[in-house]
Amino acid sequence: MRLRIGLLAVALVQFLMCRAPASAQLAAQPLPVEIGADDIGGVVRSANGPEGGVWVIAETRDLGTRFAKMVVTDDAGRFVIPDLPAAQCQVWVRGYGLVDSPKIVSERGQRLNLAAVIAPDRAAAAQYYPAIYWFSLLKPPGPDKFPGTGPNGNGIPREFTTRDQWLDVIKTNGCGNCHQIGNYATRSMPPAFEHFQSSIAAWARRLQSGPGGTTMVRTMGRLLTPDGGHLAALADWTDRIKAGELPETAPPRPAGLERNLVVTVRDWLDPKHYAHDLTATDKRHPTVNANGPLYGATELSINTMPVLDPVRNTKRIVPMPVRDPQQTPSSALANPVFASSPYFGREQVWDSQVNAHSPAMDQQGRIYFTAQVRPPTEVPAYCGKDSPLRSAQLYPLTARPTGFSQNSRQVTVYDPRTGKFTFIDTCFGTQHLNFAEDETNTLWFSNNTQGKNAVVGWVNTNKFWATNDAAAAQGWTALVVDTNGNGRRDEDYNEPGQPIDQGKDTRIPFGLYGISVSPLDGTIWGSSLPHPGYIVRIDPGSNPPDTALAEVYKVPSPGYGIRGMDIDRNGVVWVPLDSGHIGSFDRRKCKGPLNGPGAETGDKCPEGWRFYPLPGPPMQGDTGAAENPYYLWVDQHDILGLGANTPIATGNQSDSLHALVGGRIVELRVPYPMGFFAKQIDGRIDDPDAGWKGRALWATSGNRTPVHIEGIDAPHPGAPGTTDATRSSPLVVQFQLRPSPLAH
Repeated sequence: MRLRIGLLAVALVQFLMCRAPASAQLAAQPLPVEIGADDIGGVVRSANGPEGGVWVIAETRDLGTRFAKMVVTDDAGRFVIPDLPAAQCQVWVRGYGLVDSPKIVSERGQRLNLAAVIAPDRAAAAQYYPAIYWFSLLKPPGPDKFPGTGPNGNGIPREFTTRDQWLDVIKTNGCGNCHQIGNYATRSMPPAFEHFQSSIAAWARRLQSGPGGTTMVRTMGRLLTPDGGHLAALADWTDRIKAGELPETAPPRPAGLERNLVVTVRDWLDPKHYAHDLTATDKRHPTVNANGPLYGATELSINTMPVLDPVRNTKRIVPMPVRDPQQTPSSALANPVFASSPYFGREQVWDSQVNAHSPAMDQQGRIYFTAQVRPPTEVPAYCGKDSPLRSAQLYPLTARPTGFSQNSRQVTVYDPRTGKFTFIDTCFGTQHLNFAEDETNTLWFSNNTQGKNAVVGWVNTNKFWATNDAAAAQGWTALVVDTNGNGRRDEDYNEPGQPIDQGKDTRIPFGLYGISVSPLDGTIWGSSLPHPGYIVRIDPGSNPPDTALAEVYKVPSPGYGIRGMDIDRNGVVWVPLDSGHIGSFDRRKCKGPLNGPGAETGDKCPEGWRFYPLPGPPMQGDTGAAENPYYLWVDQHDILGLGANTPIATGNQSDSLHALVGGRIVELRVPYPMGFFAKQIDGRIDDPDAGWKGRALWATSGNRTPVHIEGIDAPHPGAPGTTDATRSSPLVVQFQLRPSPLAH
């Protein structure tokens, strides 16, 4: 009863805060705040008194890159922004129930009394809500529309047998894989498309825009027809918002540990190109590259590597090469003809031969990229069945795709000590990568390829650096499940889709997307995207091409919609799910045999799964949050300070990271610029003896439409800027957790 009364009281206070007249007088004196010479501190008050749980943001453009640092106020409205650079800053207040306060010019070492501005109405307040609150207004087809019966039936394609499958495509494995949905740029129609007679026609044209339009249409397939439901849903969504419909709920203000967060934002590219991932250190040894630069991968967009120095607050770009620039195709070939963009017209802003996707750093500070090295047609002879490589003899990889293929990547290595690039020409395609904790520093790769080329590959990096022999240092294996139950891998096995011979093992066609290596036993784990999502375990054995055995586990209800993944030091696998959950799989909880008949289906061990709901509103008729987390990273070494083995999912609809602590989500939100969209996370310890100041998490805002991020001089809260100079570039975001909201 007390809890219910308390919640009602909190709700009443929040309601009154939002309804108080703007003309009310500020309270007289702020409470004292202790600050250092490099800090800005003070108190935030509004017409209602002290404002707790709001952000104070300090931004400067006087350094080598745009720099903004933000903190959260305590219950008394007090704040301390620590460790600011020697530069003049603009300081302002942002928070739920407020609109941005006027910006005040300040320098470090000053105390400020800041006047927060109460939002005049719900519409003004809602402009500061994360995208998920607007995205949740989208109305998917009802459950009665599934299974689909095709164009002559209910209009839903026949391959969509469940509503979850449709939602999965709309979320991470369709639209939300590349950009946020529900931010100002997507919930409103650009002026260039307002002349269409219907909103369905406007959306059909909009989805074809720019160099990503062809890929969007190809990925979404028949869902983009009016009868498929998605165009109609998008049109209805933006029409209702244009008519004044607002989110039904408001986000809560940061509370508890969330108020201890210090977020620092720097940019490191330009609005036309995006950065997919970054690396800061060796994941196995997070003190490697202490205080050093961060290195980024720009995937389809440009042939450069962005480099950020977070100590000097400077950025630069390093050109990335390919082995044969005359013959290697470019990402521009993937979309040779595209409709004009409302931002950049007919300009081909994506033109990358390198196509660098994911970086990882080794123990010596070298950075390995999954990147295109050569033309896809130039497959080395050592990849074929006549090769001396055992992997090639057992499972040759000789496919020769023509043109540009997004998954035709090999490995490019950059050594910051020499400034030189080295190529490792792999037979298998590469996408994500992670190092094993073994004596040979083996680097394992996923390739996100389903079917015949669904393999897991590796490079013995010690052997490569000793011999410079790419062929001898690499290997790969098909994914074979022990379906005959004899406890070993047999050379002869069933092929997918063929009648099952119970006396044989079975190859599975599930290519890996995310990939991690268990610190507990050296097994390899990966996620696989086909709905509802799978995780695959590979035990390499003593000679992986001959001995590697796979296990596959399907995501059970209520979960669905997998993307990236990671593993903790206890061997528990953690995954982000479109169903609005963080999921875990603990193989130690499995009952009964995991091999034998049926092991290839993934239906073994549903008891190993557990699901943790993510925060945020659901879509109409759904139960889980309208979130589409792209990736998950486990803080194995307690870098942030929430505990060792803390799983942290990207909150791609929520401008946040979602950390699971004690079974509950701690939301690490980035309030400015709105539109934060992380692809991957890294954590580094710069000084083990410096407490929270000597350690941080790092993430890119890897949205494929960085122009959708709130611009420096945006015309509307959350909107892009008005010119190229004021639109946001891709961001590097630093997260630190201090012991209290006022620690300095």
